[in-house]
Order: sequence, then C-alpha cells, then structure tokens
Amino acid sequence: MAELPVGARVSSLFAVPTHRDLQPHGSSILSFAYDPTEDGNRKAKKIVYENTYKMEPPEKFRADKVKPIIEKVLATNLEGKKYDPIECALLSKALADDIKLQVKELNYKRYKIICLVTIGQRNDQGVSVGSRFLWDADRDTFAAASWSSRHLYAVGTVYALYYE
Repeated sequence: MAELPVGARVSSLFAVPTHRDLQPHGSSILSFAYDPTEDGNRKAKKIVYENTYKMEPPEKFRADKVKPIIEKVLATNLEGKKYDPIECALLSKALADDIKLQVKELNYKRYKIICLVTIGQRNDQGVSVGSRFLWDADRDTFAAASWSSRHLYAVGTVYALYYE
C-alpha cells in the first residue's frame, strides 16, 4: 500500500490510498446505458426520479368528504350484527381495508392514508377512543366517525399524513 503523506486524513476503519496505480495491462470501466441480455437485445434501464420535496399538497385532504365514507361502510356492514370477539376482530380489519380503498379512490396525492376501525361490545359502559401522533398540524389531518347499535359500537378513523 502507498505511504500516506504526514497530516493526511485516514479512515478510522482502514487506510485509503491517495491515488490508484494503473495496472500494467491498463484499466477500464464498462458502463452500459442499457442492461445487456443473453440474447443480445437491449433493455432500457428503469428511470428513477429524485424527490421533489414539495412543501404543500396539490389538493388538501378533506375530512368532510371522507366522513360519509366511514359512516356508510360502518352502517352497511355492521347493521344487525351481534358482538363476537373473533368475528369482530376480522371484521374490523376488513372494514379498515374497505374504507382505505374508498378513500384512496378520492386520489389525494402525496398523502399516506392510515385507517383504523375499533369494534366493541356495547354493555352499559362508556368508552373513549384516543390516539397520539407526531405530525405537522398544517398539512396532516384526520376524519373520524362512529356507529352504534344495541349490541355493539364501532369507531372508524382515517389519518392523512402528508409526505414530501
């Protein structure tokens, strides 16, 4: 390895030579604009774009458009049901997926959509559902709706988190 000059910075893991000696037979590096394939055909490389870091969304998330979706999905799927812990656990996942798909159809660009559905037995008790997030109060928001019957209650929440 080549001797480093006095005062030169050295990596903490290993010494890095300041220059590269050329091989006696020469050195070259190949680069392809296309990925070569076995049959000789060329395939264009996938174009990868850099992040744009837009600080404002093109269209703000509107909770007033999302709340009716949550209410409709909860009412349609829970009407006439009785509480069963196993069935309600599976049902809450399915309802959250259904709500999330319908909200994504509204096409809010650059928002990450998170949907939670809580289903519980209604048995003469009070319930509070809460959540905490670290978010940007100017751009991130949520929509929530609840539904209840004689046997059970449900709370659906959709969080819209803007990402740059």
